[in-house]
Amino acid sequence: MFQGMNFAPAKLPGELEALRHEVRDFLSAERDWQPNSDFNAGASPEFSQRFAAKGWIGMTWPKAYGGAEKTFLERYVVTEELLAAGAPVGCHWIADRQSGPLLLKFGTEEQKQRFLPPIIAGESFYSIGMSEPDTGSDLASIRTSAEKVDGGWRLNGSKIWTSTAHLNHYMVTLVRTAPPSDNRHAGMSQFIVPIDAEGVTVRGIENLAGEQDFNQIFFDDVFIADDQVVGEPG
Repeated sequence: MFQGMNFAPAKLPGELEALRHEVRDFLSAERDWQPNSDFNAGASPEFSQRFAAKGWIGMTWPKAYGGAEKTFLERYVVTEELLAAGAPVGCHWIADRQSGPLLLKFGTEEQKQRFLPPIIAGESFYSIGMSEPDTGSDLASIRTSAEKVDGGWRLNGSKIWTSTAHLNHYMVTLVRTAPPSDNRHAGMSQFIVPIDAEGVTVRGIENLAGEQDFNQIFFDDVFIADDQVVGEPG
């Protein structure tokens, strides 16, 4: 008979237990939000700014950009406590988890110096611009496109299910910069799009509870400068 497997319980170093209790004390003192069971559902700019003041956004990032160069295990402890408390992390979560690391790996030095410090300070929030109406999760079928113009690109199209875009400042947006070809995944680029740019419209999508977490974003001849392209076009 299969007896199963036994694992010795993991024991964190003392300094990480101290960090865990520090995060718990911080969250216990926070009382202007309601706990939620969906980790990315709650969003509070004020909470994110107070959280950032503790040094807990961009924890593992280089000090050159304002990060703390902490270990991923330390970040794990902080994240675990946020999840357990149902904290409203929606504003800063994408920037901390996805957009910032994207820029760290593929961004130019100018982009890192420009965009990362405000993320770490809890002053700059990001959305993901991938899904589109009628395309589902098939990103190769996106129709949002950008045409090369003098000094940048002219962006047109729409994105949907964009979490907390009505509260955020930027959206890393996947667009077509070349027509579809036999290679369905060729010719796509990522832009850093300011959500308050001229030609950007945010339209809320209300759920059955009357709440707005998701949005549809429309781009109408939005100009994106060349220095806001992540990596190489295409």
